[in-house]
Amino acid sequence: MDQHEDNGRTTAARRGSLERKVKPEFEDRKAAKVLALEPRVHRSRTNRHSVVELPREVHSSPAITSTSFSMASHQTLPSPCPSVCNYEVFLSFRGEDTRKNFTDHLYSALRRVGIHTFRDEGELRRGENISTELQNAIHGSKISIVVLSKGYADSKWCLNELVEIMYCAKIRGQTLLPVFYHVDPSDIRKQTGTFADAFARHEELFHNDMERVKGWREALREASSRSGWDIKEVANGYESRLIDQIVKEVSSKLKPAEYLDVAIHPVGVNSRVEEMKTLLDLEKSDVRIVGIYGMGGIGKTTIAKAVYNQIRYTFEGSSCLFNIKEKSEQFNGLVHLQKLLLFDILKMKKFKIGSVDRGIRLIQERIQGKRVLVVLDDVDDLKQIYALVGQCRSWLGQGSRVIITTRNEHLLTQAQVNKKYEVRKMDEFESLQLFSWHAFGTAHPIEDYLDLSVSAMNYAGGLPLALEVLGCFLCRRSVIEWESELRILQKMPHSKIQKILKRSFDSLDDIRKIIFLDIACFFVGVGEEYVITILDGCGFPSISGINILVQRALLRIDNQKLVMHDLIRDMGREIVREESKQYPGKRSRLWFHNDVLSVLHKHTGSEAVQGLKLHGLEHLKTEAFANMQNLRLLQIDGVHLTGSYKYLSKELIWLCWQFCPLEFLPQNFHPENLVVLDMRYNNLKQIWKENRRFNNLKFLNLSYSRTLIKSPDFLQVPHLEILLLEDCRNLVELHESIKHLKGLVQLSLRDCKKVRNLPESISNLRSLEILNLSGCLELDKLPEKLGNLATLKKLLADRTAIKQLPSSFNLLRKLKAISLFGHEGTSLQSWLSCFSPWISSPKCLNPMNLVRASVVGFCSLGKLVLNNCNLPEAENAIDLGGLSSLQELDLSKNEFCRLPQGIGRLSKLGMLRLEDCASLHSISEFPANLRILFANGCSSMERLSFSPSSQLFGLSLNGSSFL
Repeated sequence: MDQHEDNGRTTAARRGSLERKVKPEFEDRKAAKVLALEPRVHRSRTNRHSVVELPREVHSSPAITSTSFSMASHQTLPSPCPSVCNYEVFLSFRGEDTRKNFTDHLYSALRRVGIHTFRDEGELRRGENISTELQNAIHGSKISIVVLSKGYADSKWCLNELVEIMYCAKIRGQTLLPVFYHVDPSDIRKQTGTFADAFARHEELFHNDMERVKGWREALREASSRSGWDIKEVANGYESRLIDQIVKEVSSKLKPAEYLDVAIHPVGVNSRVEEMKTLLDLEKSDVRIVGIYGMGGIGKTTIAKAVYNQIRYTFEGSSCLFNIKEKSEQFNGLVHLQKLLLFDILKMKKFKIGSVDRGIRLIQERIQGKRVLVVLDDVDDLKQIYALVGQCRSWLGQGSRVIITTRNEHLLTQAQVNKKYEVRKMDEFESLQLFSWHAFGTAHPIEDYLDLSVSAMNYAGGLPLALEVLGCFLCRRSVIEWESELRILQKMPHSKIQKILKRSFDSLDDIRKIIFLDIACFFVGVGEEYVITILDGCGFPSISGINILVQRALLRIDNQKLVMHDLIRDMGREIVREESKQYPGKRSRLWFHNDVLSVLHKHTGSEAVQGLKLHGLEHLKTEAFANMQNLRLLQIDGVHLTGSYKYLSKELIWLCWQFCPLEFLPQNFHPENLVVLDMRYNNLKQIWKENRRFNNLKFLNLSYSRTLIKSPDFLQVPHLEILLLEDCRNLVELHESIKHLKGLVQLSLRDCKKVRNLPESISNLRSLEILNLSGCLELDKLPEKLGNLATLKKLLADRTAIKQLPSSFNLLRKLKAISLFGHEGTSLQSWLSCFSPWISSPKCLNPMNLVRASVVGFCSLGKLVLNNCNLPEAENAIDLGGLSSLQELDLSKNEFCRLPQGIGRLSKLGMLRLEDCASLHSISEFPANLRILFANGCSSMERLSFSPSSQLFGLSLNGSSFL
């Protein structure tokens, strides 16, 4: 037999093994791994919804490969489980024992306090396995309560339920609460007494399937070892008192909490999470540091986030800091991270940190002794660790845990971590499964693609990022295209991940390649709309370009920001570096600090340079830019320039110069093509002295200008679309010429504390969609013709001195969001008149004589915030039923006893906030599709009435003591 034939047989044998794992017809029940899959629907970039997450659940619904828990019911792929919890509690019980007594009373008590509870009503059980509906109910619940009675183990149906529950408890972090109902917990653990008799019968009946019985035994033992209630030992055996305790415990565990998004298809994540939790050794009370290391794209951050989600609730405070390497290279980057750490743990924003050293001291003072969880992601320098957690073993409280992710194993040795965890590559089964999810949208390859999928999987070498990129790259292509692309890929060495990822880059057309390289070098972590404006200014099809990059897994949109994996970002930057390895000044883009300084100090820049980024207090000469005549992207935050500005490129599209030391832009600076001018934290008194015209400027950001006393003459920027003047503390007024900005879409004067009035001409801004006046403390009125802003969609006027809105306000028919909180001194009639197209009584100026008002004029409104607006007697004063598009309503901190009329008719309302409404007694009318209710601090609340068809899945009632 020659070598070629032998290799062919080996490959065939491997393929046969994989076929047995992924195809039902090849299933080998004795050898197959246990597999539970929960596909998660891809999130649309344009359709984002708010949800309330609850404790101990990895945010993404896990697709898991697990052998750590034996479950007989999972011998084939189960039905897809819900990615969002449909119930808060699932009740498991033996019907003959407790259906009509204890369980029924417990179910009623849970429902009375608004806890959405699933109880199987079926009296007759058929078949060997539980139904898909019941399985989905278990997986879709946050807490399972198991009532263990004498006959529980007699029912194979109950035991199958328990296997599913234990699976969710171990793998998904679901909370399990056992109730020992007139049974001895030791009988269950040891399986003696009636439980021994039950299993004897099961072993006789299932003598050909002892693995099933073994799984039942193990599930019962594990359930009985969990902390719960023994009715004989609690409340002297009084069932009602025990039920009160259970309801109280469940309510405390259902507090809303924020969790991190882990992955769209987290294949294999949970087995690695369990290994990490073993290294963390959470039972020990010492301070432990565990490092996660491995190559880029192997899944270090994913594992750290999943661990964080599962264990964060057990600590006094927690913080997860991402991309530390990149952020620490930015101006004041470590100081910003220190502020984030303090805010995450202490929930306080007002920390003034002037230096890293001061931040270290402040962290020690404020966090010392607290039991906290801290995740430091992508660390590459020991100084970063010290700046954020200092001497953590002596600073942090007993039981604290620190997780560090890095590509550098030696750094973990330097940090003296307790344990190291090397992220292993995916095995063949995990790799094929992850690749298939991205290539086909299923857990296994579709017909005719198995051999090709195995080839692609082998090429990726178990690297999750490569599997995701390749899967998306080959998705929806024909067999012929697969064969062609895989032949090309095979010519590249498998060990060079750079080349694997570059294949996706090479598939882009020339314009998309430029967009990708611009983002990789300058705009990772930057707002999507901001980047779109810049790229549009360069003449690129930015929206379609970004969409293609997202589709090909080269880019993600997270919280409206552009996010790129380190490995993909580095791949793009390496492409640029290879343009001229020896001479940085001949590359198209410069971002690496040392390279940039070398080029600028030596004046070796060339016409090849299109973009340059530099952070730091550097003093440079403008002549250094003389040869960069094609420079279109320039960021020089904190840089001091001397010399003539005629040397700066006239092709500049984007100039970002934060902390600019100039008092005004010099006369010999002529960036005729400038589209985005971002000069936050500047020293400007006025932006320019002479009469100049910037015809192409669309985005102007002069926020945080402490010395700016007047806005520019807007005749000089006729095509401006976005104007941001936030926190300009000495700015008193806007120039009257603002009326000429016919294309202005967004205007923000947030926290301009000295602005007293707006020019009447602002009402001529016929394209304005967003107006932010929040924090303008001295602003006491709005232009009378504000209603002429026919395109206005969002008005934010929190914390101002406004006491009356103009009569034309009702003409704003396209408003989708209004926020007016923080107006304690404002009268009731002011707000009601804002939302009434007419007031039918001349006596309406007296709030006691107000008639019911209609709000049909605001049928497009999607969000309304009337927080702390002094609204009493809302029930008879206003009817909100006409707000047919309203999705979110905030009436917190008002003094009404009952809610305004018409709320029950708001069919699209999904979130209602009523926090700290101390006089609110009851709520009897809820919208049909309400999903989330916040009623914390409603100290007088006595009654909530929900219909049987209520869709509510998130309820928070902290401080509502009468309920």
